[in-house]
Amino acid sequence: MKKVTEVAGNNTTDLTEMNRSAIVRILQQKEICSRAEIAKMMGLTQASITKLVGYLIDMGIVSEVGIVKGSGNRRSIGIRLNAEKNLVIGVKFARHVFAIGVFDISGKLYTQSETEFGLDENAGKVLSQMKDQIQKLLDEYSNVVAIGLALPGPYLRKEGRIAMVTRMPSWHNINFIDELKNEFDKPVFIEQDANAGALAEWWFGNHGRPLSSLTYFLVGEGVGSGVVDHDSLLMGNQGIASEVGHISIDYNGLPCECGNKGCLELYCSTMAFLKRAGEELPELFNEKYKNRVEACDRVFEAAREGNEKAKKLVEEIAFYIGLGCVTLINAYDPEIIVIGDSISKGDELILPTVKKIVEERTIPEIHNRVKIEISTLSIDPTLYGAAAIATDRVLRKPSEYLVSN
Repeated sequence: MKKVTEVAGNNTTDLTEMNRSAIVRILQQKEICSRAEIAKMMGLTQASITKLVGYLIDMGIVSEVGIVKGSGNRRSIGIRLNAEKNLVIGVKFARHVFAIGVFDISGKLYTQSETEFGLDENAGKVLSQMKDQIQKLLDEYSNVVAIGLALPGPYLRKEGRIAMVTRMPSWHNINFIDELKNEFDKPVFIEQDANAGALAEWWFGNHGRPLSSLTYFLVGEGVGSGVVDHDSLLMGNQGIASEVGHISIDYNGLPCECGNKGCLELYCSTMAFLKRAGEELPELFNEKYKNRVEACDRVFEAAREGNEKAKKLVEEIAFYIGLGCVTLINAYDPEIIVIGDSISKGDELILPTVKKIVEERTIPEIHNRVKIEISTLSIDPTLYGAAAIATDRVLRKPSEYLVSN
């Protein structure tokens, strides 16, 4: 007998929740809309929208805000999302530092902090500090609905574990799901940092709508990418589908801790950039720097001031970022690639070389239809992304997570 594959269907309750979610997500993007506008965008009758919006008003998730002008100068009652009543905590964990911020579901930042730690510091102690700080914020902000945590990739989602963090072996055996699932009275959602950055750009990046696909290219302490395709993250079997940092660009190149050789991360990460800068421009680091972002900024500033060695280093790293973009274009066919994290502070210094490499190594019919931009988010994209992880999940199930306060 031929085996029949089981396929999950949608019942009426599922469809109703999907429609509620769609309304909430429209309001998250548009701020204020009339019922008629929402009905037109969703392709539903105004009667159906009125019923759905009525439920969301009763729940305190949205509210009416007075009269707005619609098409043909018709006057309608505006609807807005009560973003300030529903907060999320975003947590970024990275090499050397973890950061925590409180945001509302429209992306507004209320507070943030950073805590540095040594690569050889006890993992349990650092994790305990992180938990304590999260709990203090939960005590201070009573209307937090969820927590998002962004971790360096490759993050094995099913196991709750980071497969490898360069130079941080003590963290390989930490199961973040087990550590956090029962720690707080709010749900915790965990994602790879590049995926988090992709969600931040998708939700808060102001790239215009509608977008079909977006790739976030994280170039910082590590190198990775996150892909949002038709409103969903590309995950793969283990959640590491877009781990571009460990794609080899030189099969006889430098050995990587992942076991491969010539991994992209070894050529354009913060560590690689500062290693080369230390060799070529040691005078830039005579004075102590606060963190690696500041150290990178010194090289970029020297390049802007005309230092030839600095300009050459920046062009070199831009070349490798360009190779990464070529790989992302051929692998994922994105509508837009957004380059973010510390190396993106090179901005106008790196972008021309990146685009030049893409033009040289892809056919015109492809590269002419892909935008390549530098992230303009004013907040750390990975921390913002941690908030976006939680925002994305709660907006998909507003009846479960968003409540009147």
